[in-house]
Amino acid sequence: MAFASYMREVDRAVDATPESRNRVVDAWRVFALLIVVFGHWLAASVWVEPDGTVTVLNTLEWIPYAGWFTWIVQVMPVFFFVGGYANARALEKSTTNRRSWISIRFRRLFTPAVPVILLWTLLAFILRNFIDADLVYAGVLNATLPLWFLAVYLTLVALAPLTLAWWSRWGLWTVAVFMSCSIAVDIAYRVLDVPGIGWLNLLFVWGTVHQLGYWWAAREDAEALPSAGRALTMSIAALAGLVLVTSAGWYPVAMLTIPGGGPQNITPPTSAVTLLALSQIGIILATMPWISQWVSARRAWRFIVAVSGFMMTIYVWHLTSLSLTIAVGIFALDGRAFSLEPGTAVWWLTRPVFYVVLIGVTLVFVALFGRFEHDIDTSAHDRPMPLVLVGMTGTIVALAATAFVYLVDREANITWWIPVVAIVSAAMIGAYPASWNRRRLPASKPTV
Repeated sequence: MAFASYMREVDRAVDATPESRNRVVDAWRVFALLIVVFGHWLAASVWVEPDGTVTVLNTLEWIPYAGWFTWIVQVMPVFFFVGGYANARALEKSTTNRRSWISIRFRRLFTPAVPVILLWTLLAFILRNFIDADLVYAGVLNATLPLWFLAVYLTLVALAPLTLAWWSRWGLWTVAVFMSCSIAVDIAYRVLDVPGIGWLNLLFVWGTVHQLGYWWAAREDAEALPSAGRALTMSIAALAGLVLVTSAGWYPVAMLTIPGGGPQNITPPTSAVTLLALSQIGIILATMPWISQWVSARRAWRFIVAVSGFMMTIYVWHLTSLSLTIAVGIFALDGRAFSLEPGTAVWWLTRPVFYVVLIGVTLVFVALFGRFEHDIDTSAHDRPMPLVLVGMTGTIVALAATAFVYLVDREANITWWIPVVAIVSAAMIGAYPASWNRRRLPASKPTV
């Protein structure tokens, strides 16, 4: 889609935005996306030394107090919190049955990810004949790792009709149950050394935050949102709790994986992430009046709507942009693009240039693959329930396997069943551009 045409659709969406819409939700979703994208780009410390040695580090490996710094840049709780709110609102407004609602949701989120899986399968198949297997492995792994979020989030989407009904009946007790389960898993995994059980917290920790999104919607409906002062108090109390449990050694400090940095709280997630989430939730609620005022301005809201229209495309391709830019800088430009030693003053001063290049490359991917997000079949046609269930399961399995099993191993051998499952699952749930259907279906408009 041409840029001018897309921006005309953005303007129509801006004009059609109802006054009742909680624009703060959309603003925080975009803020979190930008933090993730620019944080990942900043994490790349590549240095081609004078003797030709290529050193690839994560910036967190050498910045001071990296573990504490991750508390600022770990914003995945924001996605799950606003996602819970958005799913509650969408289910309330839905005029279709739950099967169709889930199918449409899966199409919106999975369709942009399919070409990522297929392209990197193809690139791995080609590149393993020309470059070192370790580099192929690292490139594919780094580019596809963000798909873990989609695997977890789509699981929560599939369960949303049930968890929302559960919330409607039991309220905050549902949050207590999720939190209790996550603490029990922490004890079993970290104290009793029960192998593998920690991964259950992908559901329990993120499920806790997602349920709190339901709480936000319910408090808004009851016109009982906490004041800015109370929300800030909650944030500070949660932060103090997080400092306590990490200082006491009950949980690690790091909220992101730091290579060589020892234990962390995110892979798999721990209950410490819930405390971080509560602190962020307090900030979100405390700043609502100011954020709401900002996004009420047309220019700001236009920006939010424009970015939101391609959020998933940006998210799933931003690390591909990074991997390919690094590859070109090392191999095509003889390493000259990365001749500066990371951490030096000149290196920091050149980060804006690095960002501009990466933004440009990412925009190319948005132009090439944006239709996989913009042109979605949003019709409520019912497919057989067994087909939908198998398709949804295959979708989650393909995403999880890409992120945790990996498309290629260290010898650059391709895990072929992953792209096969992705393609078959996409066909089952209709996760492909609507224009591929024989009968042209109306393309989706920019949504937030």
